[in-house]
Amino acid sequence: MAVLGAACSLTFLATGTASAGTNSGWVYTTDWDPGGQGAFGHDGDCLTVYDNQKDGYNVEIHLFRMSTYETIAELHTTQGGGSHAYKCFSDKVPENIKVGVRVSLIKSGDKFSGFKNNLTS
Repeated sequence: MAVLGAACSLTFLATGTASAGTNSGWVYTTDWDPGGQGAFGHDGDCLTVYDNQKDGYNVEIHLFRMSTYETIAELHTTQGGGSHAYKCFSDKVPENIKVGVRVSLIKSGDKFSGFKNNLTS
Protein backbone atom coordinates (compact mmCIF):
# COMPACT_ATOMS: atom_id res chain seq x y z
CA MET A 1 0.00 0.00 0.00
CA ALA A 2 2.82 2.40 0.85
CA VAL A 3 4.49 1.72 -2.51
CA LEU A 4 1.21 2.30 -4.34
CA GLY A 5 0.62 5.52 -2.39
CA ALA A 6 4.13 6.77 -3.11
CA ALA A 7 3.77 6.00 -6.82
CA CYS A 8 0.37 7.72 -7.00
CA SER A 9 1.58 10.76 -5.09
CA LEU A 10 4.65 11.20 -7.28
CA THR A 11 2.54 11.02 -10.43
CA PHE A 12 -0.24 13.13 -8.98
CA LEU A 13 1.76 15.94 -7.38
CA ALA A 14 4.41 16.41 -10.06
CA THR A 15 4.20 19.72 -11.89
CA GLY A 16 5.45 20.68 -15.31
CA THR A 17 7.01 24.04 -16.13
CA ALA A 18 4.43 24.80 -18.83
CA SER A 19 1.46 24.42 -16.48
CA ALA A 20 -0.48 27.51 -15.46
CA GLY A 21 -2.51 25.88 -12.70
CA THR A 22 -1.72 25.13 -9.07
CA ASN A 23 -1.49 21.75 -7.37
CA SER A 24 -2.59 21.70 -3.74
CA GLY A 25 0.07 19.44 -2.31
CA TRP A 26 -1.22 17.31 0.57
CA VAL A 27 -4.07 18.74 2.63
CA TYR A 28 -4.60 17.00 5.99
CA THR A 29 -7.60 16.64 8.27
CA THR A 30 -7.37 18.71 11.46
CA ASP A 31 -7.75 15.96 14.05
CA TRP A 32 -4.82 15.64 16.48
CA ASP A 33 -3.24 12.77 14.49
CA PRO A 34 -4.39 13.42 10.92
CA GLY A 35 -6.53 10.46 9.92
CA GLY A 36 -6.99 11.62 6.35
CA GLN A 37 -5.32 13.47 3.55
CA GLY A 38 -6.11 14.48 0.01
CA ALA A 39 -4.75 16.46 -2.90
CA PHE A 40 -5.81 18.25 -6.09
CA GLY A 41 -3.76 18.12 -9.28
CA HIS A 42 -4.71 20.76 -11.84
CA ASP A 43 -3.36 18.78 -14.81
CA GLY A 44 -6.45 16.66 -15.55
CA ASP A 45 -8.24 18.14 -12.52
CA CYS A 46 -7.65 15.02 -10.44
CA LEU A 47 -8.48 14.38 -6.80
CA THR A 48 -6.97 11.76 -4.53
CA VAL A 49 -7.95 10.94 -0.97
CA TYR A 50 -6.46 8.60 1.66
CA ASP A 51 -7.95 7.23 4.88
CA ASN A 52 -4.85 6.81 7.04
CA GLN A 53 -6.36 5.19 10.15
CA LYS A 54 -8.80 2.47 11.13
CA ASP A 55 -10.88 4.76 13.32
CA GLY A 56 -14.41 4.36 11.94
CA TYR A 57 -14.25 7.60 9.96
CA ASN A 58 -14.32 7.95 6.18
CA VAL A 59 -12.38 10.70 4.42
CA GLU A 60 -13.75 12.98 1.71
CA ILE A 61 -12.27 15.70 -0.44
CA HIS A 62 -14.22 18.57 -2.00
CA LEU A 63 -12.94 20.79 -4.80
CA PHE A 64 -14.88 24.04 -4.69
CA ARG A 65 -15.09 27.32 -6.61
CA MET A 66 -13.62 30.14 -4.48
CA SER A 67 -16.06 32.81 -5.73
CA THR A 68 -19.19 30.94 -4.61
CA TYR A 69 -17.89 28.04 -2.43
CA GLU A 70 -19.92 25.74 -4.71
CA THR A 71 -18.65 22.15 -4.81
CA ILE A 72 -17.33 21.29 -8.27
CA ALA A 73 -16.18 17.72 -7.56
CA GLU A 74 -15.90 15.41 -4.57
CA LEU A 75 -14.43 12.03 -3.79
CA HIS A 76 -14.47 9.87 -0.67
CA THR A 77 -13.19 6.63 0.77
CA THR A 78 -15.66 3.89 1.61
CA GLN A 79 -13.58 0.98 2.90
CA GLY A 80 -12.10 2.37 6.11
CA GLY A 81 -8.50 2.73 7.23
CA GLY A 82 -5.83 2.16 4.63
CA SER A 83 -8.14 2.79 1.68
CA HIS A 84 -7.81 5.46 -0.97
CA ALA A 85 -9.61 6.79 -4.03
CA TYR A 86 -8.42 8.65 -7.14
CA LYS A 87 -10.44 10.21 -9.97
CA CYS A 88 -10.08 12.94 -12.60
CA PHE A 89 -12.83 15.51 -13.24
CA SER A 90 -11.54 17.47 -16.24
CA ASP A 91 -15.04 17.57 -17.77
CA LYS A 92 -16.41 19.36 -14.65
CA VAL A 93 -13.70 21.90 -13.82
CA PRO A 94 -13.43 25.12 -15.85
CA GLU A 95 -9.87 26.19 -16.66
CA ASN A 96 -8.14 29.10 -14.93
CA ILE A 97 -10.59 29.69 -12.08
CA LYS A 98 -9.72 30.01 -8.39
CA VAL A 99 -10.55 26.83 -6.49
CA GLY A 100 -10.10 25.49 -2.98
CA VAL A 101 -9.79 22.03 -1.44
CA ARG A 102 -11.40 20.76 1.77
CA VAL A 103 -10.42 17.37 3.20
CA SER A 104 -12.63 16.03 5.99
CA LEU A 105 -13.06 13.06 8.30
CA ILE A 106 -16.74 12.16 8.42
CA LYS A 107 -18.58 10.08 11.03
CA SER A 108 -22.07 10.61 12.46
CA GLY A 109 -22.10 14.28 11.46
CA ASP A 110 -18.71 15.05 13.05
CA LYS A 111 -16.13 16.64 10.77
CA PHE A 112 -12.46 17.50 11.09
CA SER A 113 -11.63 19.51 7.99
CA GLY A 114 -8.42 20.93 6.54
CA PHE A 115 -8.42 23.56 3.77
CA LYS A 116 -6.21 24.99 1.05
CA ASN A 117 -7.55 27.99 -0.89
CA ASN A 118 -6.89 30.18 -3.94
CA LEU A 119 -5.47 27.49 -6.21
CA THR A 120 -5.80 27.86 -9.98
CA SER A 121 -7.51 25.09 -11.95
